[in-house]
Amino acid sequence: MCRLRALFTLLLWSSLPIAILASPASSRPIPRNVVKRGKPSYYTRNFKTISEIYRFTVFPNMKPIIAQAGNPNIPEVANLFSPDVSGRIQDLGNFTNFRTSVEYFYGLAPQPRSPMYAGIIDFTLPQFTSDCPGVATSTVYFTIGVADPSQPDYGRVITYLKQSGFWHFDAQGRVDYYDLYIPALGDFTSILQGADFNDKTVQILARKALCQGAQAFCKGPNVQYKPNLGITLTKLITQLGLSPLFDNGMIKELGLTTLNPGELTCMSVLLVKDFGDFDKLWSDSIVCRIVHLMLADVDPEEHCPHVGFDGGMKCVDYPYEKRLFDDIPLFGTADRFICPDL
Repeated sequence: MCRLRALFTLLLWSSLPIAILASPASSRPIPRNVVKRGKPSYYTRNFKTISEIYRFTVFPNMKPIIAQAGNPNIPEVANLFSPDVSGRIQDLGNFTNFRTSVEYFYGLAPQPRSPMYAGIIDFTLPQFTSDCPGVATSTVYFTIGVADPSQPDYGRVITYLKQSGFWHFDAQGRVDYYDLYIPALGDFTSILQGADFNDKTVQILARKALCQGAQAFCKGPNVQYKPNLGITLTKLITQLGLSPLFDNGMIKELGLTTLNPGELTCMSVLLVKDFGDFDKLWSDSIVCRIVHLMLADVDPEEHCPHVGFDGGMKCVDYPYEKRLFDDIPLFGTADRFICPDL
């Protein structure tokens, strides 16, 4: 970047007339009434709004917000998000209202649990600009570390997460549209979980955790996997390509013998679903359902259908063009993030 800037400067100056380059500074009139201005008020306002949105992702700041999930008016963030906020997080999906947008930002913020006890412990905004009141662009670096004060290595940095994109603000300075991107989410997840998700055993454990979570969080009218008497442990073991005779140790190590009937049904029927890739979460996959399970823990009524077999219109396969370029239904216009005077 420095070389490009130097080259640009060289080309710029070499294109000026020699007479201008050679003119002594004293021969040029000094402009009057030139005042060096500070940053516009909207620049500072937009920076503060984005900073405050991210501040609530730092553990435990999100906890009072999560406790109010489903509420159309959450005081802590009412001045940060428009009631009609709508946006895209690539490659997670679209979040088309206040409820789901707030749950994305704070329901997916990691909270310290065994074995890593990881959470967001800090953030920085190394990149930001705002050329008009209604539009800004930013990059945030989240610092992920041991966030449980009871742990001996409390505060130890584990890794980092990056998010970049565009924001649009309403007349009150609240975010009403956003288009954001998280790169290398697969690498991040592997580091955070300390696991290789390409490994078959890890995938079985992930499917098991998904099904146990679905049964724990999605109850009553939100239940997704009802027990099927035709699905037994023996059938599931066979579906997994294991032998009850020769793989008994592994079966016990995987904890398959502890599954209840609903969990057995869940694991069995979901074996037809691809495990998927954390870099492409917006898909009919296990990884998509794992992410939405975190949201189901926050708001079961809204998100349990996304954990279910048919994906609830979230964990389904959408065409590439719809995932990335279907802007008008989401943002109302194709040029939402362009300053109007440009």
